Amino acid sequence: MLIANPSFLKQTPPPAAAATVLLTLLLTALPLVTALPVPVMITFAVLWLSRLAILKLNTARIPKAALIVVMFAAGALVWQQLGTVFGREGGISFLLLMIMLKAFEGGSRRDWQVLLLAMLFLIGSSVLLNQNLLIGAWLLTALPAVGICFAVLCGLGIKESAKHTFQALLLTLPLMALLFVAVPRLSEPLWSIPQEKGQAKTGLSDTMEPGSISNLVQSDEWVANITFADGFIPRQSDLYWRAVIMADFDSIRWQALDDTNIDEARPIAEAADTISYQIVIQDQNRVLPALDYPTGDMPRRLTRRAGQTIRAYRSREGLRRLNLQATAKNTLNHKLYRSEYARYTHLPENGNLQTRQLAQTLAEQSGNPRQFIDKVLHYYRSRPFRYTLQPPRTPGRNGIDEFMFRTLEGFCEHYAQSFVVMMRAAGLPARIVTGYLGAEYNSQAGFWQIRSKDAHAWAEVWLPDEQVWLRVDPTAAVSSARTESGIREALPETERNMVSDGQSTFARWQDTSRFYWQQWVVNYDQSRQNNLFSLLGLGGFNAQTLLLVLPVGLLIALLPLLRWWHKNRQSERDYLNEGFSLLKTALMGPNDETAAATSAGELQTLLRENRLEDKNLTRLLRQYEQWLYATERPAKSTQKSWYKAAAKIARHYARNHH
Repeated sequence: MLIANPSFLKQTPPPAAAATVLLTLLLTALPLVTALPVPVMITFAVLWLSRLAILKLNTARIPKAALIVVMFAAGALVWQQLGTVFGREGGISFLLLMIMLKAFEGGSRRDWQVLLLAMLFLIGSSVLLNQNLLIGAWLLTALPAVGICFAVLCGLGIKESAKHTFQALLLTLPLMALLFVAVPRLSEPLWSIPQEKGQAKTGLSDTMEPGSISNLVQSDEWVANITFADGFIPRQSDLYWRAVIMADFDSIRWQALDDTNIDEARPIAEAADTISYQIVIQDQNRVLPALDYPTGDMPRRLTRRAGQTIRAYRSREGLRRLNLQATAKNTLNHKLYRSEYARYTHLPENGNLQTRQLAQTLAEQSGNPRQFIDKVLHYYRSRPFRYTLQPPRTPGRNGIDEFMFRTLEGFCEHYAQSFVVMMRAAGLPARIVTGYLGAEYNSQAGFWQIRSKDAHAWAEVWLPDEQVWLRVDPTAAVSSARTESGIREALPETERNMVSDGQSTFARWQDTSRFYWQQWVVNYDQSRQNNLFSLLGLGGFNAQTLLLVLPVGLLIALLPLLRWWHKNRQSERDYLNEGFSLLKTALMGPNDETAAATSAGELQTLLRENRLEDKNLTRLLRQYEQWLYATERPAKSTQKSWYKAAAKIARHYARNHH
C-alpha cells in the first residue's frame, strides 16, 4: 500500500492535495471563531492566508528559527488575552496556533498526515466548547473531510477518496451507535468540565438597575428546556423561575446576596402541592433557575443557598439535566433572624423621599401587612402606569421618585424595585428576585422552553404574623397580560417586534431538534441510559442486561464490516489459479515437487499418457490456458463458475486417489 511505503511518504504532495488539507484545517477551526478571543482568530487567519500564499506561489519555506519566534509570539498573545496557555480556552487557543504553525513545516506527505492527526485533537477540543446541534452537524462534515485528506495524500483522487471515506463512515456507524448506547455511563456528561471563577456568562447579572432586564428580554437566547412529570401542564402565571436574590440597594443599583448568606427558608409541601419536573439548562456561573419554590432533596452537587436559590457546588461548562421538585404555592416559610431583618429593611439615608412618604401614608391607612400590600398594588392600578420596553431614563439617586410620580413608564425592574422600597419604607422586610416568568410550550415534543425574552423581576415580602415570604409581582398590577400571556402580549403593539415571537415553523423545528439532541446525545448519562434500557423492556441498565445486549449488538453492528471484508476478499481472489492448483494437487498428489512448474498443456499430456480421458477436465484445462494468455480475463461470475466446476472435479479425483 502507498501509505506503508516510506519512500512515497517522503515525497512532496501535489499542491492540490496540500491545498485540500489547508481548507480542511479552516473547516476544523470554524466553531472556534465565536468561542476564542478575536486577536487569536485574526492571528490564525493571517497565518493561514500566508501559508496558502506560499503554497500557491511555490516560494521557499519559512526558516525554522523564524517559526520558533512566531511560536513564542503566539504563546505570548494567548497569555495576554486569557492569562494562561493551559485550561480550556487558553489550551485550545494555543493548540490552534501551534497546529497552524505546523502547516508551515509541511514538506512531505508524512508532514501533512501529522497535521491531519493534530486536527483530530482540534475537532475534539471544539466539542468541549459547545455541544449544540450545529456542532453535531459540523462533526459529520469535519471528520469525513479529514478522512478524505488522508486518502488524497495517499495518491487517490478526490472522488475516489470521498467514496472510500463515506463508505468507511457508514460501515462503522452501527458500531459507534452500539458503543454510545451500551458503554456504561457516568452520572454526568463526559465533556462537562469545571470552569474557573467568573468564566461562565449568563444573561442574569448579580446586579440590577433600570434597563438591566429590559435589555435582556430583547435577546432570543436559549436558556432551558423543561418537561413536567405525569403530563402536568401548568399555567403561565405559575411559572416563576427564581435565580438571583437582590437585597442591598444604594439608591441606584441592587446587589445580589453572596453565597455565604444561607438562610433557613424552607417550603412546606404537601403531596398534592408537589410538582416534579426535569430541566436541561446551561450552567450560569453556578446559578441554576428553578421553579418557585424548590423543595425535596437536591440532586448531587447542588444545594439551596440564600433565598432558596439553587446553586452548584462548582461551576462547570456544559448542559445540566436535573430532576427537581417545587411547591404550587406563593409563600415560603421562614423565621427571619435579626440580622436578616435589618438587611431586608435597610434603605439609604437619602433619596426617593416622595416614594417613602407615599409608603408611610398607605401603611397608616392599613390594618395589617397584607392590606398594605393590596393598597400599594391598588396605587399602581389606579394611576396611568404603562408597561414598556422603552421607558424614559430616570438616572440619579431619586430615580424611583421620577418613575413613580412623573414618567409612570417602566419595565418589570422599575415596578419591582419601587415596590420593595415602599415595603421597606413601611418597615416590612422585602427583596427583589430576578429570574424568568413563563415559558413557551412545544406541543410536538411536549416540552416547555425558557428564553432570555422571559427574563423578569418580582418581589418578596416577609409577613411577620405568618412568618413567611410572600411572592408579589407588582408588574401584574399594571399588566396582567405579562403573567398570563407572555411578554409580547403585554407590550404595546409598536414594541412587540422588539421581542422574538419564535412561532415560525423553522424555529419550532429547530427547538424540537435541540430538545431531542440535548436529551439523547449531550445529556445521555447514567439515568438516561437506565431509562432507555427500561423502555426496551430490559428492566434498566445493569451488568446482566449489558452481557445480554452487548454480544448480540456487536454481532449485528459488525455484520456490515464482515460483509465488506468478505466482499473485498472475494474480489481479490484469483479463482483461475486457485482452481488450477486444486486440479494439479488432486491429479498429481500433494507431495509432487514438479506440480508447481507444471502448465495446463503439460497436465493434459500427463492425462493422455496415463489414459485418463475426461472431457470435462480437458475442457476446463483448455479454458484455463486460453484465459491465462488472453488480453482480458473473463468476468468474475464466469471465473467463479469455472472455479466451482474445477473444485468439483478435484474432489472426485482426490477421493479416487486416496
